[in-house]
Amino acid sequence: MLTRILHNSPQLCTFLDQLNLGLYQSQRRHILNMADALLVCEDKKTLAALQRQFVEAPDASNMADFLRISPWQANEVRAALRAHQVTWLISEAERTGGDKIIYINIDDSLGEKDKGTRHLEPVDWHFDHSESTKSKPRFKNAFCYVVCTLRVGQNVATIDLQLYLRERTVRRLNRKRPKEERIPFRSKYRIARQILEALRPLLPKGWQVYVQFDSWYASKKLIKYVRRQRWHVTCGLKSNRKLNGKRIDEHAQAFRHQWYTRVSVTTTDAEKRTYYVRRQDGRLAEVPFDVRVYFSKRHPREKSPAYITCTDLACSAKQALQGYTWRWSCETVNFYLKTQGGLEDFRVQSYEAVDRYIVVVHLAWAYVEQRFAQERSAQIKTCGDIIRRHRDEHAIDWLTGAIQMAAETGDVESVLQRFLRLDALPT
Repeated sequence: MLTRILHNSPQLCTFLDQLNLGLYQSQRRHILNMADALLVCEDKKTLAALQRQFVEAPDASNMADFLRISPWQANEVRAALRAHQVTWLISEAERTGGDKIIYINIDDSLGEKDKGTRHLEPVDWHFDHSESTKSKPRFKNAFCYVVCTLRVGQNVATIDLQLYLRERTVRRLNRKRPKEERIPFRSKYRIARQILEALRPLLPKGWQVYVQFDSWYASKKLIKYVRRQRWHVTCGLKSNRKLNGKRIDEHAQAFRHQWYTRVSVTTTDAEKRTYYVRRQDGRLAEVPFDVRVYFSKRHPREKSPAYITCTDLACSAKQALQGYTWRWSCETVNFYLKTQGGLEDFRVQSYEAVDRYIVVVHLAWAYVEQRFAQERSAQIKTCGDIIRRHRDEHAIDWLTGAIQMAAETGDVESVLQRFLRLDALPT
């Protein structure tokens, strides 16, 4: 079996030291090994596959015990990581100058599991609103999580990843748990609010804050909560929401003869995109302050516009839509976490163990994000390039170690046995 990791990445070690996690040395070693192996492993990232990446291999059962029974709290690591990410983003923005604007983006996603998966506690059947149509709803056997990213200036960091369980799933799990170990149900609104409450004391005073989410989160409760913090909301709306007592799609139909405003924005991949926009000010039902709703189309003849509202009436259409494009960072995070970070590959069963696994995945991804911001160049254009560089650095270290051992011992067979983890060479 070809191994890949001889020593832990010095850059990852430095990043972990900055977090001040307060873990025991053995716990720090496990979280470091798992994060390093998650970035290096190219197969399904089961604990056994992570263990096989190391020349000096830890026991896979030790990794499982670290997630299942080791005395550390996922929320404590999550809080330390959140504080570090916010501090880093703000300090970088102050160092480089620019507008004092913070974009908080909230979204959720499904991590799909095999249809036969039954014994992993967070996994259940979820409605997939991204693939469903009015005539054909789609459901997936999956786990659901809420992701929050923060954009300040040109830098983006993932601030939070939290599991969401359906109320039915929580009831099913709690039937088998003693009273003191029962899981409280949290709606997606409650999770989003808890994320914002945890962020509030970390944000600097005097900065303008925009909280952005899609139409599934655009409840009156969340919008009013955000405004109570003296922040602004930019979010999508469904066509049946009422503005000034009238459905939004009816407003759009009434404005069909008005001129469009052409708005050009820059997407996350640095491309220019033009939208055709109309607007209407007013009040949403049960929201006690004025908002501005934008009716946005990619082309004037497009039949179904997107409806986007902003509570900042001093914000131009270009500023509002440009800010809303930064919400795409959540989709970028989802893509990398599922394809490169191993978010969907866990095999541990309990809710608590899965929650800890997600924290380790988040930590590994946070290292990639910060390193990308520091090393961005003509050669490093995406976070995927950082993951490739991380793997290349391990390959150089691994090969250097094998050559040095061969030069020192002159015993090629022992080198192959160690670096390929073979008990004996095949005959």
